[in-house]
Amino acid sequence: MSLTGKLGQYQNEVTVTSLSALSLGMYERIFKVYTQAASDTDKQFYFYNILNKIQFPTNLDSSFFDLHTAVGRLPLTTVSYRIYDNIHLWWILYLNNLEVLRNKFYVDGGVQLKFIKPEFLGFIYTEMTNSTVFGNQHF
Repeated sequence: MSLTGKLGQYQNEVTVTSLSALSLGMYERIFKVYTQAASDTDKQFYFYNILNKIQFPTNLDSSFFDLHTAVGRLPLTTVSYRIYDNIHLWWILYLNNLEVLRNKFYVDGGVQLKFIKPEFLGFIYTEMTNSTVFGNQHF
């Protein structure tokens, strides 16, 4: 078994009924799942390598981004819904605003967050899918 990102399958490629398909914007869809056989049964257990992570390049074209000013203290899932009409894209907001959010998964009122414009999400997903894995990091 390898945890380097070179083996395993993406969850949507696993044909076992116990694993449901993931929608395009879900963070978990980026990473491959691995299996470990139980020693005492025929069961397979699926898991993610939690050491994998995503980092957005700092030199992305500024035309991909816009700004959102938070109204009141809100969790990133709510802000994600307001911007993208999807709560599962909170991670894109978080990763593009690390310097503002630090280790918080909410935003205080009046804080401006940089977000990828919805029309560029498909391009970003494609680039992540086609990216190369180095040392358990996707770039």
